[in-house]
Amino acid sequence: MSEWREVNLDEIVKFQRGHDLTVANIKDGNYPVAGSNGVIGYHNQFTTKAPGITLGRSGNSIGIAHYYDRNFWAHNTTLYTTEFISSWPKYVYYFLRNTDLSVLNSGSAIPSLNRNHLNRIRIKVPDLPEQKAIASVLSSLDDKIDLLHRQNKTLEAMAETLFRQWFVEEAQDDWNEAKLADVCSVITKGTTPTTFGYQFIEKGINFIKAESITDSGDFILDKFAQISEETHQFLKRSIIESGDVLCSIAGTIGRIAIVDDSILPANTNQAIAILRVDYKKCLPEFVYLFLKSTAFREIMDGKVVHAVQPNLSLGEIGNTIFLSPPKDLMHKFELTIRPIFEKKKNNSRQIHTLETLRDTLLPKLMSGEVQVDYP
Repeated sequence: MSEWREVNLDEIVKFQRGHDLTVANIKDGNYPVAGSNGVIGYHNQFTTKAPGITLGRSGNSIGIAHYYDRNFWAHNTTLYTTEFISSWPKYVYYFLRNTDLSVLNSGSAIPSLNRNHLNRIRIKVPDLPEQKAIASVLSSLDDKIDLLHRQNKTLEAMAETLFRQWFVEEAQDDWNEAKLADVCSVITKGTTPTTFGYQFIEKGINFIKAESITDSGDFILDKFAQISEETHQFLKRSIIESGDVLCSIAGTIGRIAIVDDSILPANTNQAIAILRVDYKKCLPEFVYLFLKSTAFREIMDGKVVHAVQPNLSLGEIGNTIFLSPPKDLMHKFELTIRPIFEKKKNNSRQIHTLETLRDTLLPKLMSGEVQVDYP
């Protein structure tokens, strides 16, 4: 292990405020436009040569770090790197990711990251070879996580294509019409604990919100809230079970997921609809893919109530009509689709394991508590 030296952040990396570019002025190109929350478009010009790092400069994304390995346009909502001084870019990125920069907020009503405060952060850094070795360990984990996420998106697209082919493009006129309520034993929604005086806690039963579900149907475990066993049992209506199909119906509408044993026991709030499919009549995967289909979304677009926030009623969901295929075709679909969903589920479990390992290692590697071998 090399001798670690203590320096100000601006002794190893320089930051500058991003550049103005309205959404309307983004010209179709190959260069990512790096906003405070990540890529917001692609432009035909760039401001920054790769590799580079951005930090959210204001609002809820203050201090959030993003790494770019291709030339990019740094938006004015960010600070971006202009120079790395005897430092490895990916190491600096992981250091920033491991540091709570929100404490540097110099704004009032709107949080804002002050570059002068950022520059004065004290940091202990090893020599360049050890920086590279540390970054390599963490990058290998992130690369594997990214690969699994991309695999899941591909699997999701495969499942949606099969559903569309079998039950939309090749649907037969003699198939019977059915309502979602006809194939579900329960269609209900969750409850917010604080409505009844129950508070969220640090560790307990998983509590799922719309933000806990990705657009590709995965659960984001670190975005689960937690409730006590007492609260969980009190909110009986919203206890979820393996095989339940969840659909966000308030605020962000249309995030869909299937519950499996790995997240149970669990509960959910009133922004999530719970569809408990009767296995004798239908498959949870069929209902899941129907809810994700263009046909369902087009129907629901006309049913959404725009109040303080958009919302969709349970009645509208339950009364939605679809063409019910013959049982033998449904059984054939089950044999075809289940391996895809199993692979996706296994990938999600690997992602969680790798993310936990990475997040455990990150602070230990950046402090020198855990050492790595390097030439």
